This record gives sequence, structure tokens and C-alpha cells, in this order.
Amino acid sequence: MVSRPLHGHYWVVPIFTTACWLANIIGLLVLWTTVDDKREYEREEASIVFISDVGAAHHAFFIALSSATAAGYILTTLLERHLRHRRRIPGSLQKKQTSLDIASVVFACIGALSLIFLSIFDAFNYSRVHWSFTLIFIVTVALSVLLQTIQVFSLAKDHDEEHYHLKRIAIIKAAIFVLAIPIVIIFIITYGICQGQAPDGDTKCDKVVSTAAVCEWAVSFLLAFFFFSYTFDFIPARESAKRGLDETGTQIDDATLAEQAGYGHKPYAPYAVAKDMGPNHTDNEYNVAMEQARRDFASAPAAAKQQV
Repeated sequence: MVSRPLHGHYWVVPIFTTACWLANIIGLLVLWTTVDDKREYEREEASIVFISDVGAAHHAFFIALSSATAAGYILTTLLERHLRHRRRIPGSLQKKQTSLDIASVVFACIGALSLIFLSIFDAFNYSRVHWSFTLIFIVTVALSVLLQTIQVFSLAKDHDEEHYHLKRIAIIKAAIFVLAIPIVIIFIITYGICQGQAPDGDTKCDKVVSTAAVCEWAVSFLLAFFFFSYTFDFIPARESAKRGLDETGTQIDDATLAEQAGYGHKPYAPYAVAKDMGPNHTDNEYNVAMEQARRDFASAPAAAKQQV
């Protein structure tokens, strides 16, 4: 019997991450608008407060959901790297693709840990520490998004678009990143003008800082869309858990036929030849191995070649 991989429901992890993050920011927004009646928590706050301020006022809520989001984000990125390495989803065929993915995971993990620390060190009692971790969170997550987008664009050149839609996935990620850039720039400018403070009676700073707060909330919602985009990355893993692929990359409906034909785990796994080789090989090395696999497959019994 062929040992089936995990059921392929990896897409649940980015959905969990997205749900935790949305519950966090929507929950804070609801708490501020209803329970707190849109009040200003401290002096020199603008009419529209920052997420950090609401999070400081509802500390336990903020820590719990920020930590859950961070854990989900780390697990999502590690799963994405693992699945690409094992060829359960379209994997790297060039060293630069692997390097981009690993760097993206590293920055994502740093960003996730920063999210936990910025929630623990609240904006009221540890202002400097909080905003330092906030800056680290923004920069590292932005770098992770950028590197992951570049990686998927690169993968799209080496894999079948009709089956994997990598180019479309990359465009979605790029659109989220590009849309976030002007919002972040506006946030930095408006926050810097009044140093994030709106003294009583200063209507100008109240409007400027409120604009910065709106930008912060907007970028937070965009981040939820990026978390969700990993769902599309993981969808091929669900299909590969159900079926096998031959060495040409064509799906075989009954994976056990491949084993009966004497090919063991190779045709069953969607990474086929690439699984045994692993990442970090040249295109020529993969091509030579694939050509040999095609010759072997050509001599296999007809039953092993029944394709979808």
C-alpha cells in the first residue's frame, strides 16, 4: 500500500491566521466604537486612535489574538517552505527561488515575533519599546511579502500556469503589496508631522494624526488579505494528496497503480524525480533526470499510465 501524505488540508492554516488577525483588529475596532464609545484613552490623542492605543486599553485581548496570529503566520510560512521543498506544491527549480523563499520565511518569523512583543509591551507603559517593535514588524513583514511575491513570479516561469496559476497568485500578492505602499507612506508622513500627538485644541494635528490612524487600520486589513493569499499557494497540495503524478507531471487517478508498476513512491508523489534530487539543482540537472524518468516510464505497463 502507498502511504498517503497528510490529507492536504494545509489551506486551513492560513485561513486560521487570517481569522485570528481579523478577529484581533475588528474586535479592537468594535471595542473602541461600542464599549469605549470612541473615547480618547490619553491626552494628546487624536479623534481616531491607533490600533496600539486600543490594544493597550484591552491588553489581554490584544496579546491573545496577536500571539495566535503570530503562531499561525510562522506555521504558514514554514509549511509553505516545506511543501515547496517536498514538491507537494510547485517547488524551486533555481537556487535563487529557494533563497528568496528562505529569506521570506526568516523575515516573516522575525515579524511574527515582533507582533507578539509589541502586544506585550503596550503603547501606554512602554511607548518607545512598543513602537520600536512596531517598526520592526512593519519592515520585516513588508520584506517577507516582497520576497515571497518575487519568488512566486519566478516560479511562474518554470511551472505550468494552466494547472497551478502561479502568475495569478503572484499578481494578487503584488497588488496587495503595491496598494499598501502609498498607505504606509502617508502614514509615515502624517505621523511624523505631529509626532503622533494631537494636543487639545490643535485641530490641524487632530486631523493629521487621525489620518495616520486610518492608514494604520487600512494596512492592517490589507495584511489580512496577504495572509489569506497563502490559501491559493496551498491548494495544489490538496490535489496532490488525492492523486499521483507521473514523471511528465500529468496526474494519475489511482496512485497505487504506479507502485504496482514498480516505481515505488516516485510517480505517486507530485514532486516525482525532483523529490529525490531535492532543491538547489541546475535546470540541466533536472532536465537530465526528467528525461531518464520519461524513458523509464515509457517502458512501464499500460495500467500505470492511465491518466486523468
